[in-house]
Amino acid sequence: MAAFKPRRILLLTNVDRGEANVFLATAAALVETDSSVELHFATFPGLEEPVAAVSQNARRHAPDAREIVYHSISGLTMADGLKKYLAENNVPRKDDYLPLSFLAPLRFSTTLKAIGDTIPIMVPYGSVDMAEIVSCIIDIINSVKADLVVVDTLMTAALTACYHLGVKFACLSPNAIKEFAAPVQPWAAGLWRYPALFSGYSFPVPLHLIPFNIFLTLYTAHTFIGDSHRHAVAQHLASNLKVTLRTPIDLLRNRPDNVKILVSTLPELDFPSIIPDHVLPCGPIVQTASPIAESDPELEQWLAAGPVIYINLGSICLLAEDQALRLAKALRCVLDRQDTPPRVLWKLKPYGDYKVTTTGSKIHDVLGPEIDADQVRIVTWVQADPFSILQTGHILCSVHHGGANSYNEAVLAGVPQVVLPQWTDCYDYAQRVELLGIGRIGNKTCKPKWETEELSQVLLDVAFGKESGSIKKTATHLASICHEHGSGAAHAAKILLAECDQ
Repeated sequence: MAAFKPRRILLLTNVDRGEANVFLATAAALVETDSSVELHFATFPGLEEPVAAVSQNARRHAPDAREIVYHSISGLTMADGLKKYLAENNVPRKDDYLPLSFLAPLRFSTTLKAIGDTIPIMVPYGSVDMAEIVSCIIDIINSVKADLVVVDTLMTAALTACYHLGVKFACLSPNAIKEFAAPVQPWAAGLWRYPALFSGYSFPVPLHLIPFNIFLTLYTAHTFIGDSHRHAVAQHLASNLKVTLRTPIDLLRNRPDNVKILVSTLPELDFPSIIPDHVLPCGPIVQTASPIAESDPELEQWLAAGPVIYINLGSICLLAEDQALRLAKALRCVLDRQDTPPRVLWKLKPYGDYKVTTTGSKIHDVLGPEIDADQVRIVTWVQADPFSILQTGHILCSVHHGGANSYNEAVLAGVPQVVLPQWTDCYDYAQRVELLGIGRIGNKTCKPKWETEELSQVLLDVAFGKESGSIKKTATHLASICHEHGSGAAHAAKILLAECDQ
Protein backbone atom coordinates (compact mmCIF):
# COMPACT_ATOMS: atom_id res chain seq x y z
CA MET A 1 0.00 0.00 0.00
CA ALA A 2 1.35 3.43 -0.95
CA ALA A 3 2.24 5.72 1.91
CA PHE A 4 -0.32 8.41 2.70
CA LYS A 5 0.66 11.73 1.15
CA PRO A 6 -1.01 14.80 2.66
CA ARG A 7 -2.25 17.53 0.40
CA ARG A 8 0.09 20.51 0.19
CA ILE A 9 -1.35 23.98 -0.50
CA LEU A 10 0.43 27.31 -0.82
CA LEU A 11 -1.58 30.48 -0.13
CA LEU A 12 -0.19 33.66 -1.73
CA THR A 13 -1.69 36.99 -0.72
CA ASN A 14 -0.98 40.65 -0.22
CA VAL A 15 -0.58 41.63 3.41
CA ASP A 16 -3.34 44.26 3.23
CA ARG A 17 -6.15 43.06 5.50
CA GLY A 18 -8.94 43.60 2.98
CA GLU A 19 -7.46 40.74 0.96
CA ALA A 20 -5.53 38.86 3.64
CA ASN A 21 -8.57 38.36 5.89
CA VAL A 22 -10.18 36.14 3.25
CA PHE A 23 -7.01 34.04 3.10
CA LEU A 24 -6.78 33.80 6.89
CA ALA A 25 -10.41 32.65 7.08
CA THR A 26 -9.85 30.10 4.31
CA ALA A 27 -6.64 28.87 5.94
CA ALA A 28 -8.56 28.15 9.14
CA ALA A 29 -11.28 26.34 7.20
CA LEU A 30 -8.73 24.27 5.28
CA VAL A 31 -7.13 22.98 8.48
CA GLU A 32 -10.52 22.35 10.11
CA THR A 33 -11.74 20.44 7.03
CA ASP A 34 -8.56 18.38 6.61
CA SER A 35 -6.26 18.36 9.63
CA SER A 36 -3.62 16.51 7.62
CA VAL A 37 -3.25 19.29 5.03
CA GLU A 38 0.23 20.79 4.77
CA LEU A 39 -0.50 24.49 4.53
CA HIS A 40 1.99 27.18 3.52
CA PHE A 41 1.17 30.88 3.80
CA ALA A 42 3.26 33.39 1.83
CA THR A 43 2.91 37.13 2.18
CA PHE A 44 4.90 40.19 3.17
CA PRO A 45 6.00 40.74 6.79
CA GLY A 46 3.17 41.69 9.13
CA LEU A 47 0.86 38.69 9.27
CA GLU A 48 3.05 36.37 11.33
CA GLU A 49 0.87 36.65 14.45
CA PRO A 50 -2.52 36.22 12.71
CA VAL A 51 -1.23 33.17 10.83
CA ALA A 52 0.18 31.69 14.05
CA ALA A 53 -3.18 32.34 15.73
CA VAL A 54 -4.96 30.40 12.97
CA SER A 55 -2.61 27.47 13.60
CA GLN A 56 -3.15 27.60 17.36
CA ASN A 57 -6.94 27.76 17.05
CA ALA A 58 -6.98 24.88 14.58
CA ARG A 59 -4.94 22.68 16.90
CA ARG A 60 -7.45 23.23 19.69
CA HIS A 61 -10.06 21.51 17.49
CA ALA A 62 -7.66 19.06 15.84
CA PRO A 63 -4.56 18.42 17.98
CA ASP A 64 -2.89 16.52 15.13
CA ALA A 65 -3.20 19.48 12.73
CA ARG A 66 0.06 20.60 11.18
CA GLU A 67 1.41 24.05 11.93
CA ILE A 68 1.01 26.50 9.05
CA VAL A 69 4.38 27.33 7.49
CA TYR A 70 4.90 31.08 7.05
CA HIS A 71 6.96 32.38 4.13
CA SER A 72 7.98 36.04 4.13
CA ILE A 73 8.07 37.73 0.72
CA SER A 74 10.89 40.24 0.34
CA GLY A 75 10.29 43.70 -1.08
CA LEU A 76 7.68 46.42 -0.74
CA THR A 77 4.10 45.66 0.18
CA MET A 78 1.44 46.61 -2.34
CA ALA A 79 0.48 49.67 -0.28
CA ASP A 80 4.09 50.82 0.04
CA GLY A 81 4.71 50.16 -3.64
CA LEU A 82 1.73 52.30 -4.58
CA LYS A 83 2.87 55.12 -2.30
CA LYS A 84 6.31 55.04 -3.89
CA TYR A 85 4.85 55.08 -7.40
CA LEU A 86 2.47 57.96 -6.63
CA ALA A 87 5.29 59.99 -5.06
CA GLU A 88 7.77 59.36 -7.89
CA ASN A 89 5.17 60.23 -10.53
CA ASN A 90 3.94 63.35 -8.73
CA VAL A 91 0.34 62.17 -8.54
CA PRO A 92 -1.50 64.87 -6.55
CA ARG A 93 -2.17 63.59 -3.05
CA LYS A 94 -3.04 64.81 0.40
CA ASP A 95 0.34 64.40 2.07
CA ASP A 96 0.99 60.64 2.24
CA TYR A 97 -2.67 59.73 1.71
CA LEU A 98 -4.80 58.76 -1.29
CA PRO A 99 -4.78 60.53 -4.67
CA LEU A 100 -6.83 63.72 -4.63
CA SER A 101 -8.96 62.30 -7.45
CA PHE A 102 -10.22 59.60 -5.06
CA LEU A 103 -11.34 62.20 -2.54
CA ALA A 104 -13.03 64.74 -4.83
CA PRO A 105 -16.82 64.72 -5.42
CA LEU A 106 -17.65 62.59 -8.45
CA ARG A 107 -18.12 64.30 -11.78
CA PHE A 108 -17.05 63.31 -15.28
CA SER A 109 -13.60 64.92 -15.19
CA THR A 110 -12.90 63.61 -11.68
CA THR A 111 -13.88 60.10 -12.75
CA LEU A 112 -11.45 60.21 -15.69
CA LYS A 113 -8.62 61.31 -13.38
CA ALA A 114 -9.51 58.71 -10.75
CA ILE A 115 -9.50 55.95 -13.37
CA GLY A 116 -6.00 56.98 -14.40
CA ASP A 117 -4.87 57.02 -10.78
CA THR A 118 -6.37 53.54 -10.23
CA ILE A 119 -4.42 51.82 -13.02
CA PRO A 120 -1.21 51.53 -10.90
CA ILE A 121 -3.10 49.18 -8.56
CA MET A 122 -2.70 46.60 -11.32
CA VAL A 123 1.08 47.16 -11.43
CA PRO A 124 1.93 48.68 -8.04
CA TYR A 125 5.73 48.55 -8.33
CA GLY A 126 8.53 49.98 -10.39
CA SER A 127 10.55 47.65 -12.59
CA VAL A 128 13.28 46.76 -10.08
CA ASP A 129 10.89 46.30 -7.16
CA MET A 130 8.57 44.11 -9.24
CA ALA A 131 11.46 41.94 -10.40
CA GLU A 132 12.62 41.42 -6.80
CA ILE A 133 9.17 40.36 -5.62
CA VAL A 134 8.45 38.10 -8.61
CA SER A 135 11.84 36.39 -8.13
CA CYS A 136 11.15 35.83 -4.44
CA ILE A 137 7.71 34.34 -5.14
CA ILE A 138 9.13 32.07 -7.84
CA ASP A 139 11.67 30.79 -5.30
CA ILE A 140 8.93 30.16 -2.72
CA ILE A 141 6.73 28.29 -5.22
CA ASN A 142 9.67 26.16 -6.34
CA SER A 143 10.71 25.34 -2.79
CA VAL A 144 7.22 24.45 -1.52
CA LYS A 145 6.22 22.30 -4.52
CA ALA A 146 2.55 22.55 -3.61
CA ASP A 147 -0.23 20.47 -5.12
CA LEU A 148 -2.12 23.74 -5.51
CA VAL A 149 -1.19 27.41 -5.26
CA VAL A 150 -4.00 29.77 -4.23
CA VAL A 151 -3.45 33.34 -5.38
CA ASP A 152 -4.87 36.71 -4.39
CA THR A 153 -6.52 38.08 -7.56
CA LEU A 154 -4.99 41.52 -6.98
CA MET A 155 -1.47 40.21 -6.44
CA THR A 156 0.17 40.91 -9.79
CA ALA A 157 3.59 39.57 -8.79
CA ALA A 158 2.09 36.24 -7.67
CA LEU A 159 -0.03 35.91 -10.81
CA THR A 160 3.07 36.61 -12.90
CA ALA A 161 5.02 33.88 -11.07
CA CYS A 162 2.22 31.30 -11.38
CA TYR A 163 1.69 31.91 -15.09
CA HIS A 164 5.44 31.78 -15.70
CA LEU A 165 6.01 28.50 -13.86
CA GLY A 166 2.88 26.86 -15.22
CA VAL A 167 1.93 25.54 -11.79
CA LYS A 168 -1.56 24.44 -10.88
CA PHE A 169 -3.27 27.40 -9.25
CA ALA A 170 -6.64 28.82 -8.25
CA CYS A 171 -7.64 32.34 -7.34
CA LEU A 172 -9.36 33.61 -4.21
CA SER A 173 -10.97 37.04 -4.05
CA PRO A 174 -12.77 39.06 -1.36
CA ASN A 175 -14.74 40.69 -4.15
CA ALA A 176 -17.96 39.89 -5.93
CA ILE A 177 -19.08 38.04 -9.05
CA LYS A 178 -19.35 41.16 -11.21
CA GLU A 179 -15.61 41.80 -11.33
CA PHE A 180 -15.04 38.48 -13.10
CA ALA A 181 -18.38 37.92 -14.86
CA ALA A 182 -19.20 41.33 -16.37
CA PRO A 183 -16.93 40.92 -19.44
CA VAL A 184 -18.70 37.70 -20.51
CA GLN A 185 -22.30 38.89 -20.19
CA PRO A 186 -24.47 38.58 -23.33
CA TRP A 187 -25.17 41.63 -25.48
CA ALA A 188 -21.96 43.24 -24.15
CA ALA A 189 -23.85 44.10 -20.97
CA GLY A 190 -20.55 44.62 -19.19
CA LEU A 191 -20.25 47.87 -21.10
CA TRP A 192 -23.66 49.38 -20.47
CA ARG A 193 -25.51 47.56 -17.68
CA TYR A 194 -22.93 47.53 -14.88
CA PRO A 195 -21.62 50.81 -13.40
CA ALA A 196 -18.21 51.79 -14.76
CA LEU A 197 -15.25 52.26 -12.42
CA PHE A 198 -15.57 55.42 -10.31
CA SER A 199 -18.82 56.39 -12.07
CA GLY A 200 -21.03 56.09 -9.00
CA TYR A 201 -23.90 55.18 -11.34
CA SER A 202 -26.74 53.00 -10.09
CA PHE A 203 -27.47 49.47 -11.27
CA PRO A 204 -28.72 48.91 -13.88
CA VAL A 205 -27.17 52.02 -15.39
CA PRO A 206 -29.98 54.49 -16.23
CA LEU A 207 -30.77 54.77 -19.93
CA HIS A 208 -29.59 58.37 -20.25
CA LEU A 209 -26.21 57.50 -18.69
CA ILE A 210 -25.47 54.44 -20.83
CA PRO A 211 -23.40 56.37 -23.43
CA PHE A 212 -21.25 57.84 -20.64
CA ASN A 213 -20.91 54.42 -18.99
CA ILE A 214 -19.77 52.82 -22.25
CA PHE A 215 -17.24 55.60 -22.74
CA LEU A 216 -15.87 55.26 -19.20
CA THR A 217 -15.56 51.47 -19.50
CA LEU A 218 -13.72 51.75 -22.81
CA TYR A 219 -11.61 54.60 -21.43
CA THR A 220 -10.53 52.37 -18.53
CA ALA A 221 -9.46 49.63 -20.95
CA HIS A 222 -7.69 52.12 -23.22
CA THR A 223 -5.85 53.69 -20.27
CA PHE A 224 -4.66 50.29 -19.04
CA ILE A 225 -3.55 49.11 -22.48
CA GLY A 226 -1.62 52.30 -23.16
CA ASP A 227 -0.13 52.71 -19.69
CA SER A 228 3.59 53.46 -20.11
CA HIS A 229 4.41 52.33 -16.56
CA ARG A 230 2.98 48.87 -17.23
CA HIS A 231 4.91 48.63 -20.50
CA ALA A 232 8.17 49.60 -18.77
CA VAL A 233 7.73 46.99 -16.03
CA ALA A 234 6.78 44.32 -18.57
CA GLN A 235 9.86 45.09 -20.66
CA HIS A 236 12.15 44.93 -17.61
CA LEU A 237 10.77 41.54 -16.52
CA ALA A 238 11.09 40.16 -20.04
CA SER A 239 14.66 41.39 -20.43
CA ASN A 240 16.00 40.50 -16.99
CA LEU A 241 13.95 37.49 -15.87
CA LYS A 242 12.57 36.20 -19.17
CA VAL A 243 9.16 36.50 -17.52
CA THR A 244 5.90 37.84 -19.00
CA LEU A 245 4.11 40.33 -16.76
CA ARG A 246 0.62 39.18 -15.78
CA THR A 247 -2.00 41.30 -14.03
CA PRO A 248 -5.56 40.80 -12.76
CA ILE A 249 -6.72 41.69 -16.27
CA ASP A 250 -5.19 38.43 -17.49
CA LEU A 251 -7.77 36.58 -15.40
CA LEU A 252 -10.38 38.10 -17.72
CA ARG A 253 -8.55 37.81 -21.04
CA ASN A 254 -5.88 35.08 -20.72
CA ARG A 255 -7.06 32.80 -17.93
CA PRO A 256 -5.75 29.22 -18.17
CA ASP A 257 -8.70 26.90 -18.80
CA ASN A 258 -8.34 24.98 -15.54
CA VAL A 259 -8.05 28.02 -13.24
CA LYS A 260 -11.03 28.60 -10.98
CA ILE A 261 -11.82 31.92 -9.28
CA LEU A 262 -13.46 31.66 -5.86
CA VAL A 263 -15.37 34.76 -4.76
CA SER A 264 -16.61 35.83 -1.34
CA THR A 265 -20.29 36.21 -2.13
CA LEU A 266 -23.48 34.50 -3.30
CA PRO A 267 -25.60 35.30 -6.36
CA GLU A 268 -28.32 36.55 -3.99
CA LEU A 269 -25.92 39.23 -2.69
CA ASP A 270 -24.71 40.55 -6.03
CA PHE A 271 -25.91 42.21 -9.21
CA PRO A 272 -27.92 39.77 -11.35
CA SER A 273 -25.67 38.16 -13.94
CA ILE A 274 -24.84 35.01 -15.84
CA ILE A 275 -22.06 33.32 -13.88
CA PRO A 276 -19.25 31.66 -15.87
CA ASP A 277 -18.41 28.08 -14.87
CA HIS A 278 -14.97 29.08 -13.60
CA VAL A 279 -16.32 31.70 -11.17
CA LEU A 280 -17.41 29.96 -7.97
CA PRO A 281 -19.46 31.94 -5.41
CA CYS A 282 -18.59 30.48 -2.02
CA GLY A 283 -20.63 32.79 0.18
CA PRO A 284 -19.16 35.55 2.36
CA ILE A 285 -15.71 34.51 3.56
CA VAL A 286 -15.08 36.13 6.92
CA GLN A 287 -12.88 35.25 9.85
CA THR A 288 -14.51 33.66 12.85
CA ALA A 289 -14.62 36.33 15.54
CA SER A 290 -14.03 35.72 19.22
CA PRO A 291 -17.25 36.38 21.16
CA ILE A 292 -17.31 39.95 22.38
CA ALA A 293 -17.86 38.61 25.90
CA GLU A 294 -14.29 37.31 25.71
CA SER A 295 -12.58 40.08 23.75
CA ASP A 296 -14.22 43.09 25.42
CA PRO A 297 -16.82 42.30 28.11
CA GLU A 298 -17.10 45.96 29.11
CA LEU A 299 -18.07 46.93 25.56
CA GLU A 300 -20.56 44.07 25.48
CA GLN A 301 -22.34 45.54 28.50
CA TRP A 302 -22.27 49.02 26.98
CA LEU A 303 -23.77 47.78 23.69
CA ALA A 304 -26.48 45.89 25.57
CA ALA A 305 -27.82 49.24 26.81
CA GLY A 306 -28.39 50.19 23.13
CA PRO A 307 -29.68 50.08 20.44
CA VAL A 308 -26.50 51.34 18.76
CA ILE A 309 -25.52 53.06 15.53
CA TYR A 310 -22.10 51.60 14.65
CA ILE A 311 -19.76 53.69 12.47
CA ASN A 312 -16.57 52.17 11.08
CA LEU A 313 -15.20 53.55 7.81
CA GLY A 314 -12.40 51.01 7.52
CA SER A 315 -8.67 51.05 8.07
CA ILE A 316 -7.77 53.23 5.08
CA CYS A 317 -10.35 56.02 5.35
CA LEU A 318 -8.99 58.96 7.34
CA LEU A 319 -11.35 61.82 8.19
CA ALA A 320 -10.36 65.45 8.11
CA GLU A 321 -11.99 67.51 10.84
CA ASP A 322 -14.54 69.14 8.53
CA GLN A 323 -15.84 65.76 7.36
CA ALA A 324 -15.90 64.36 10.89
CA LEU A 325 -17.81 67.45 12.00
CA ARG A 326 -20.45 66.95 9.30
CA LEU A 327 -20.93 63.39 10.48
CA ALA A 328 -21.17 64.54 14.10
CA LYS A 329 -23.84 67.09 13.14
CA ALA A 330 -25.78 64.38 11.30
CA LEU A 331 -25.70 62.30 14.49
CA ARG A 332 -26.86 65.33 16.45
CA CYS A 333 -29.95 65.54 14.23
CA VAL A 334 -30.68 61.85 14.76
CA LEU A 335 -30.29 62.06 18.53
CA ASP A 336 -32.52 65.11 18.77
CA ARG A 337 -35.33 63.48 16.78
CA GLN A 338 -35.77 60.44 19.02
CA ASP A 339 -37.59 60.24 22.33
CA THR A 340 -35.21 57.45 23.30
CA PRO A 341 -31.99 58.33 21.48
CA PRO A 342 -29.73 55.49 20.34
CA ARG A 343 -26.18 54.98 21.45
CA VAL A 344 -23.35 55.60 18.99
CA LEU A 345 -20.07 53.70 18.64
CA TRP A 346 -17.85 55.53 16.17
CA LYS A 347 -14.40 54.30 15.22
CA LEU A 348 -12.73 57.43 13.87
CA LYS A 349 -9.28 57.61 12.27
CA PRO A 350 -8.44 61.33 12.10
CA TYR A 351 -6.64 62.89 9.17
CA GLY A 352 -4.58 65.63 10.77
CA ASP A 353 -4.11 66.66 14.36
CA TYR A 354 -7.41 67.61 15.96
CA LYS A 355 -9.19 66.79 19.20
CA VAL A 356 -12.42 64.84 19.22
CA THR A 357 -13.74 64.23 22.72
CA THR A 358 -11.91 67.03 24.54
CA THR A 359 -14.04 69.85 25.92
CA GLY A 360 -13.83 72.80 23.54
CA SER A 361 -13.15 70.70 20.44
CA LYS A 362 -15.51 71.18 17.51
CA ILE A 363 -16.95 67.69 17.68
CA HIS A 364 -17.39 67.89 21.46
CA ASP A 365 -19.26 71.15 20.93
CA VAL A 366 -21.78 69.18 18.85
CA LEU A 367 -22.02 65.93 20.82
CA GLY A 368 -20.63 66.97 24.20
CA PRO A 369 -23.51 65.96 26.50
CA GLU A 370 -23.72 62.50 24.95
CA ILE A 371 -19.93 62.05 24.92
CA ASP A 372 -19.70 63.05 28.58
CA ALA A 373 -22.59 60.73 29.48
CA ASP A 374 -20.93 57.86 27.58
CA GLN A 375 -23.92 57.59 25.26
CA VAL A 376 -21.67 58.39 22.30
CA ARG A 377 -18.26 56.75 22.13
CA ILE A 378 -15.75 58.05 19.59
CA VAL A 379 -12.56 56.00 19.60
CA THR A 380 -9.57 55.37 17.35
CA TRP A 381 -9.42 51.66 18.18
CA VAL A 382 -11.88 48.97 19.23
CA GLN A 383 -10.52 45.82 20.81
CA ALA A 384 -13.43 43.66 19.71
CA ASP A 385 -13.62 42.37 16.15
CA PRO A 386 -16.13 44.36 14.02
CA PHE A 387 -17.99 41.16 13.15
CA SER A 388 -18.45 40.28 16.83
CA ILE A 389 -19.93 43.74 17.42
CA LEU A 390 -22.40 43.28 14.57
CA GLN A 391 -23.38 39.84 15.88
CA THR A 392 -24.48 41.12 19.30
CA GLY A 393 -28.00 41.93 18.10
CA HIS A 394 -27.74 45.47 19.48
CA ILE A 395 -26.72 47.27 16.27
CA LEU A 396 -29.43 49.39 14.62
CA CYS A 397 -27.36 50.00 11.51
CA SER A 398 -23.79 49.73 10.31
CA VAL A 399 -22.31 52.87 8.74
CA HIS A 400 -19.32 51.93 6.59
CA HIS A 401 -17.30 52.87 3.52
CA GLY A 402 -18.49 50.17 1.16
CA GLY A 403 -15.62 47.72 1.55
CA ALA A 404 -16.26 44.08 0.68
CA ASN A 405 -15.57 42.82 4.21
CA SER A 406 -17.75 45.49 5.85
CA TYR A 407 -20.59 44.67 3.46
CA ASN A 408 -20.31 40.91 3.98
CA GLU A 409 -20.06 41.10 7.76
CA ALA A 410 -23.19 43.26 7.99
CA VAL A 411 -25.02 40.91 5.60
CA LEU A 412 -24.10 37.85 7.69
CA ALA A 413 -25.22 39.61 10.87
CA GLY A 414 -28.51 40.76 9.32
CA VAL A 415 -27.74 44.41 10.13
CA PRO A 416 -29.11 47.27 7.96
CA GLN A 417 -26.40 49.33 6.27
CA VAL A 418 -25.72 52.99 5.53
CA VAL A 419 -22.88 53.24 3.03
CA LEU A 420 -20.60 56.23 2.47
CA PRO A 421 -18.67 54.90 -0.58
CA GLN A 422 -15.12 56.17 -0.84
CA TRP A 423 -13.41 54.72 -3.94
CA THR A 424 -13.24 52.00 -6.64
CA ASP A 425 -15.46 48.99 -5.81
CA CYS A 426 -16.96 50.74 -2.76
CA TYR A 427 -19.43 52.39 -5.13
CA ASP A 428 -20.58 48.97 -6.34
CA TYR A 429 -21.18 47.69 -2.82
CA ALA A 430 -23.17 50.83 -2.04
CA GLN A 431 -25.36 50.10 -5.07
CA ARG A 432 -25.83 46.49 -3.95
CA VAL A 433 -27.11 47.68 -0.57
CA GLU A 434 -29.81 49.79 -2.23
CA LEU A 435 -30.63 47.22 -4.93
CA LEU A 436 -31.17 44.48 -2.34
CA GLY A 437 -33.16 46.72 0.01
CA ILE A 438 -30.87 46.26 3.02
CA GLY A 439 -29.97 49.92 3.52
CA ARG A 440 -29.20 53.18 1.79
CA ILE A 441 -26.38 55.28 0.39
CA GLY A 442 -25.74 58.16 2.78
CA ASN A 443 -24.05 60.58 0.38
CA LYS A 444 -25.63 60.30 -3.07
CA THR A 445 -25.42 64.01 -3.77
CA CYS A 446 -21.74 64.52 -2.94
CA LYS A 447 -19.95 61.15 -2.73
CA PRO A 448 -17.28 60.40 -1.60
CA LYS A 449 -17.90 63.24 0.89
CA TRP A 450 -21.19 63.75 2.74
CA GLU A 451 -23.44 66.54 3.93
CA THR A 452 -25.18 66.79 7.29
CA GLU A 453 -28.75 67.13 6.06
CA GLU A 454 -28.66 64.26 3.58
CA LEU A 455 -26.81 61.86 5.88
CA SER A 456 -28.98 62.58 8.91
CA GLN A 457 -32.14 61.89 6.90
CA VAL A 458 -30.75 58.61 5.58
CA LEU A 459 -29.77 57.52 9.10
CA LEU A 460 -33.25 58.36 10.35
CA ASP A 461 -34.89 56.52 7.45
CA VAL A 462 -32.82 53.34 7.86
CA ALA A 463 -32.90 53.16 11.65
CA PHE A 464 -36.29 54.66 12.52
CA GLY A 465 -38.25 55.51 9.35
CA LYS A 466 -41.37 53.93 7.90
CA GLU A 467 -39.22 51.62 5.75
CA SER A 468 -36.87 50.63 8.58
CA GLY A 469 -38.90 47.53 9.43
CA SER A 470 -38.83 46.36 5.82
CA ILE A 471 -35.09 47.02 5.56
CA LYS A 472 -34.42 45.04 8.73
CA LYS A 473 -36.64 42.19 7.55
CA THR A 474 -34.82 41.99 4.22
CA ALA A 475 -31.42 42.12 5.94
CA THR A 476 -32.49 39.30 8.25
CA HIS A 477 -33.72 37.26 5.27
CA LEU A 478 -30.42 37.61 3.41
CA ALA A 479 -28.54 36.59 6.55
CA SER A 480 -30.68 33.46 6.77
CA ILE A 481 -29.89 32.61 3.13
CA CYS A 482 -26.18 32.85 3.93
CA HIS A 483 -26.51 30.70 7.04
CA GLU A 484 -28.52 28.06 5.16
CA HIS A 485 -25.80 27.97 2.50
CA GLY A 486 -23.13 27.49 5.15
CA SER A 487 -19.74 29.05 5.80
CA GLY A 488 -18.17 30.67 2.75
CA ALA A 489 -14.72 29.77 4.05
CA ALA A 490 -15.74 26.12 4.47
CA HIS A 491 -17.08 26.01 0.92
CA ALA A 492 -13.85 27.55 -0.38
CA ALA A 493 -11.81 24.99 1.57
CA LYS A 494 -13.75 22.05 0.11
CA ILE A 495 -13.31 23.36 -3.43
CA LEU A 496 -9.57 23.90 -2.96
CA LEU A 497 -9.01 20.49 -1.38
CA ALA A 498 -10.89 18.87 -4.25
CA GLU A 499 -8.70 20.78 -6.71
CA CYS A 500 -5.63 19.19 -5.14
CA ASP A 501 -6.95 15.76 -6.09
CA GLN A 502 -7.72 16.56 -9.73
